[in-house]
Amino acid sequence: MGSVNHAWVAMGEALLIGLIVGIERESDKEERHAGLRDFVTIGLAGGLCGLLGLAWLTVGALGALTAMLAIFRLQTPQRTGITTELAAVATFLLCVLAATPSLDFGAPLAIALTVVLALFLDAREPLRRLARETLTDQEYWDTLRFLAVIFVILPILPDQDLGPYGGFNPYRTWIFVILVSGINFLGYFFQKFLGARRSLALTAVVGGIGSSTASTLAFARQCAAESARDREWSYAAIVANVILQLRVAAILWLAGGALFAASLPALALMTLAGGVSAWLMRPPEAPEPPLPVPRLGNPLRLVAAVQFGLLFAAVRLLARAAVALYGNAGTLASSAIGGSVDVDAIVFSLAGLLRESRLEVPLALWGVLLALAANAVLKSVLAWSVAGARFARPLIGAFLAMFAAALAWTVARA
Repeated sequence: MGSVNHAWVAMGEALLIGLIVGIERESDKEERHAGLRDFVTIGLAGGLCGLLGLAWLTVGALGALTAMLAIFRLQTPQRTGITTELAAVATFLLCVLAATPSLDFGAPLAIALTVVLALFLDAREPLRRLARETLTDQEYWDTLRFLAVIFVILPILPDQDLGPYGGFNPYRTWIFVILVSGINFLGYFFQKFLGARRSLALTAVVGGIGSSTASTLAFARQCAAESARDREWSYAAIVANVILQLRVAAILWLAGGALFAASLPALALMTLAGGVSAWLMRPPEAPEPPLPVPRLGNPLRLVAAVQFGLLFAAVRLLARAAVALYGNAGTLASSAIGGSVDVDAIVFSLAGLLRESRLEVPLALWGVLLALAANAVLKSVLAWSVAGARFARPLIGAFLAMFAAALAWTVARA
């Protein structure tokens, strides 16, 4: 009885797959090609082949289908592509996958892939505009390079600690390079496709995603050039630095381990305090024209990401050496030194050290807060030196509110 029910369900799923692709193809009336009835028939044929499980039958049916599609294509030389023919072959194979009894994952996977296929088939014009008009050659090649960074280089790197104090791990260092590159990639395309110039807050958010330090310096320079709008620029700088707490939380979540859960309340309170400070500093209305967006550079700043990766490796080595030689005081000192330049490297290093049981949770948490504090001091100095007190004071006030909230929670928890 079970096999009979499976047969009915399998053929129903094959019919559904044929309907999904067939309806999409039927809606495209620009060219003469296979339509709804054809794809339903192809789906049922694929479902029967998968249900029967006879290899010779599946190969023969696929060969016959391919031959018929080739003959039809030769009879319609005015057509400019073979998208429908490829979709027909894919539909047949998806139906075979869905109906094969020995594959428990076959049906859900086949239906999910069918939905993805239909979405891509329906998005012909947006995809064409994306390839021909929206993406530049530089963005395309940088996208390929980013994929190579993930799928080509990372798998060949050894995941083991090397060098003095086991401070260099090629695999984990490259993961950090990927993380930094991914953040820059997100910031670039978020700015490109969502139009960050439309509002000051969105400009600050995009800047904070890319680099809160670079954004703070960019807003300070703008304030120095347009001192009459110092409130707006201070507001943007505060928002960009509030985003930093969310970015740190994301890095800790990606890094794994207990430090994410331990740091989350403090980071949440800092975000809340910074958000209140930004709300108090918000401009009365959106400025016109929209404020210029801090440049995030090319989509893939791989050289900068590798530099951050080397910094991460150096900080990891420094932290391990400091812990081995000086105990807890060494960890806090390395967090302050490295955090003033780059919080991400310190946070990632602390998460790794805690995950390897080289640190206690309270010390790692203090290391995160100390790195953030050192980074805030550096940005405050830059803001004051570039744009003066009117720009820097609100930003420093926001920093004090954020760290007061985090410190109060940390002390109360201890």
